[in-house]
Amino acid sequence: MSTITVRRPDFAWPSDVPVLPDAGDPSRSCELVALSFTLPYLEPYLIRTMRAAAKEVDDELLRAEMKAFSGQEAQHYQQHARINDVVRAQLSERGAAAMRALEDGLEDDYRRYTDERSLAFNLAYAEGFEAMTFALARSAMTGDDVGRFVPEWANLLAWHLAEEVEHRTVTFDAYEAIVGRYPYRVAVGAMAQAHFLRYLLRMAAVLRRDTTDPATPTRRVVVDALRRNWTNGTIPRTLRAHLPSYDPRTVPLSDDVRSIAASQGIDLR
Repeated sequence: MSTITVRRPDFAWPSDVPVLPDAGDPSRSCELVALSFTLPYLEPYLIRTMRAAAKEVDDELLRAEMKAFSGQEAQHYQQHARINDVVRAQLSERGAAAMRALEDGLEDDYRRYTDERSLAFNLAYAEGFEAMTFALARSAMTGDDVGRFVPEWANLLAWHLAEEVEHRTVTFDAYEAIVGRYPYRVAVGAMAQAHFLRYLLRMAAVLRRDTTDPATPTRRVVVDALRRNWTNGTIPRTLRAHLPSYDPRTVPLSDDVRSIAASQGIDLR
């Protein structure tokens, strides 16, 4: 029996929900909204990968955890797709078209990976992404951060990030059970992170230009993101996930992470 719970929150998304979670920090807000726009494509890819991988796993508990992981991810992408539609409707025609083009490109990539790449590749990609989001969750889940977001975004992000921490071991364990090659995990994981971030930062640039400054170059968005995520610890934490000793279950969790998870009814083990 899985220790992971599939929750089905009933979020309301009014048509005038603010595009930016934190108007006082538009740069970071655009990155978070861009993250939301990637998820209706990334998370179905993860689900397809877990379903294929489950056929190769003998351990009943791990199979149950993989099924619960997929259930959580399905809830995530459906909720994000709903708020993305609300946000997209508030963008300019040009901004919405640019965002849609990036969404289509990302979906095409993930469909191609499912159809043409090996299970080992897709599992390593999945773990590279999950290691990065686990790092992001530990950096973002602080009382000060969440308290600055508008309520709709705060509730969505707190729930989603808490569940990312809750299911942090699943793709790692699946990869180890089926593939288990450390150099390959690191090589493909790094490629996965770079691939995903290229799309995310281009989406963030579209949002910056549409909501803040039409002249914002993509390079400015990249530099801002690198500086912020190095300072807040996301990049160092992600890099530590590339070490041979890395195991997500042994990474300590802060009181803030546990407190925010508890506010979502999640008791982190």
